[in-house]
Amino acid sequence: MPLKLLVVLLCFLSLSGWALEREPWTTSKIQGSPEPPLPYTAERIWPHITFNEAVDITFLESEELMFITEREGKIWSLPADLNANPAKAELVTDLKKLAPRLNNALGLAFHPNFQENRQIFIHHALEITENEREVRISRFKMNDSLQIIPGSEVNLVRILGNGHMGGDIQFGPDGMLFFTIGDLAPPSPPDPNNAGQNLGTLAGKINRIDVDRQDPGLPYHIPEDNPFVNVEGARPEIWAYGFRNPWKISFHPESGEIWTGDVGWEIWEMVYRVEKGGNYGWSIMEGPAPLKQDQPKGPTPILPPTAHYSHIIGASVTGGYFVTSPRLPELQGAYIYGDYVTGKVWALDWDGNRVTKNRLIADTRKQIVSFGQDVNGDLIFLDYPNDNGLHRIVHNTAKSKSNDFPQSLSDTGLFQNAENEKVSPGVYPFTINAPTWQDGYESRYWVGLPDKGRIEAIVAYRVELPLLGYEKPAGTVLAKTIHKDGQRIETQILHWDGYWNGYSYRWNDDQTDATLVPKEGLEATIMGKPYRFPARDECVRCHGSNFHRPLAFMPGQLDKDNQLDDFLELGLIGPIFKGAASFQHLENPADDTASLDQRARSWLHANCSYCHRVSGGAGVTSMMNKAVPNDRMILINSFPEKGSLGMENARLIEPGNPYQSILYYRIATKGAGHMPMIGPKTIDQNGVRLVHDWIRLLRPEAPITDASLSPSNVEEALALYHKIQSGALSTKEQEKAIAACLSSTDPFVLNLFIGFTIN
Repeated sequence: MPLKLLVVLLCFLSLSGWALEREPWTTSKIQGSPEPPLPYTAERIWPHITFNEAVDITFLESEELMFITEREGKIWSLPADLNANPAKAELVTDLKKLAPRLNNALGLAFHPNFQENRQIFIHHALEITENEREVRISRFKMNDSLQIIPGSEVNLVRILGNGHMGGDIQFGPDGMLFFTIGDLAPPSPPDPNNAGQNLGTLAGKINRIDVDRQDPGLPYHIPEDNPFVNVEGARPEIWAYGFRNPWKISFHPESGEIWTGDVGWEIWEMVYRVEKGGNYGWSIMEGPAPLKQDQPKGPTPILPPTAHYSHIIGASVTGGYFVTSPRLPELQGAYIYGDYVTGKVWALDWDGNRVTKNRLIADTRKQIVSFGQDVNGDLIFLDYPNDNGLHRIVHNTAKSKSNDFPQSLSDTGLFQNAENEKVSPGVYPFTINAPTWQDGYESRYWVGLPDKGRIEAIVAYRVELPLLGYEKPAGTVLAKTIHKDGQRIETQILHWDGYWNGYSYRWNDDQTDATLVPKEGLEATIMGKPYRFPARDECVRCHGSNFHRPLAFMPGQLDKDNQLDDFLELGLIGPIFKGAASFQHLENPADDTASLDQRARSWLHANCSYCHRVSGGAGVTSMMNKAVPNDRMILINSFPEKGSLGMENARLIEPGNPYQSILYYRIATKGAGHMPMIGPKTIDQNGVRLVHDWIRLLRPEAPITDASLSPSNVEEALALYHKIQSGALSTKEQEKAIAACLSSTDPFVLNLFIGFTIN
């Protein structure tokens, strides 16, 4: 058919309402996992019994009952014997009726002599204003019917704050009441009041009081053996300090030692065996990593975590218990803890002096908010807020299907012909506006949704900024092939089964197929240069637990060439997904027709925002996703949280002066401090120049540092770096300048020029 006639026909079909027709994708073989299943899984207890945002499990031995506390204040009772078959949970009380301003009920403890005195203790909070809470530790009395007696509340502790409240409360083996309080601040910026190291506040602490006696002016007694009783300015209630948000404590069944999970900030989650008077670092440290180093430290040495894991694996630790039940004898004596976001569960063996083993035992896919124990010491947990039910750990009887997982790209069902990249029906290619820098490599992209499923966006708001989430059908697959100069290197696959699972396939030399890379990743030499095939856990670091986000298949990236219209018509996406492009449209950073501001912001989004975003998961609180306006990024005129890199009066971005801007240094250097922290190792020279010019544009009249061929400080070195990179110096001048910098005694100057090549 002649080309002109074909064009006329296509125009006629368009005008006559001809629509794109979606083909179902039915050939996917990407199911299960290439790894064998973990030894344990979750089992629902009493599926007919559910709760509403339950957050705590408390065992009352004298009555052989367990009590479930809901966040909104309802407390329910159930038999503590899991072999029972209760028809329903019994409502014990509704705290909201007793305290209408109740904002959070978080923990419950029964007095050791409950049968005689009927006393219970509740960790809760009242709403004072929209942005302020009063955290309370209160004593109540129950009647013989286990109902809280109205008017029986006695406030023991009252402290104002908003944010991390801790929330656990338990009697120790010594009869003392222990309660946790977090740093009483929102997630970011970290610990703005420096509460963790301040012994003058109960915030950021595990505290200990005697509720059976009273000191003058207090509704309780301060135990004489508390560690800071005689420390001037210290709250004598403090038992240990330096916590961000200690979430659930327990006591070793033999030694009586306290164990807790402490919810980390952006990088680490911690488990601590808590010593009397111990300092656990927050917010000078986040677990093993330095954080706010310039604040005063408490009077005792900072102690390391007993165990910790990174946000590659999980994002919010929930402290557990030592197993005493005989039901799972191989776990007896182990400390079991889990992660709220990913549902992973670990077993830690402790010999009294050190950890002898710490292993991942289950991937429950539940949001584990609290552990508890039944009458036999069997471990149970709550899922919040998904199914709102009780669960326990059981042996995993699922058979391994790892042998069925596609070991080659041609077996995945994505392509009819992998060698020629001919996709299967129902798999669609797409292009994006702002590719991530990949050390000079490029990528091609595809999406496959099972049958005729679709992806829809969910627009939520945090700190009054839009935050995108996505509804994705199980079995969704995103794929990209990384290539250079016509040679395909790897095809990366993301598979959605409630979480993103990442897999990498390495292309063979003949370019006929690609083979699955081992779980731990692979170091190789490709085209004469080192190349890293990522480990599967590394994929989760960018695409993982925090909001389960795709990075390429998102509205602002797809907003080009009518893709969103076509995908909406095909039913690949929903209308909210398409509409979300309006507030996060990205430009191609290399497109000179777009504004400098839009190009630079798009580059930052593509290369930095997978960590540095609203609720992102990075070590700095800045938000570089495109939906955030410049003045809300926590970058411009913001002080650095991770050190000044040798610059005086540095800011994350100093408007108009790149050479006093931490951001510019980090994306320019190949040495220590290089960003992005993971992924590419070379420098995107065009991107660095783009960000330099954007910072200059923010205040073009601002004075900037002059370059010197022998710089005496970091600012002069950055100015010299730009002159070399932009070609303003001759080859001889460049060689002299680089030699001077590589011999510098200033490590920040030296790091800036490590691996620097002359243009």
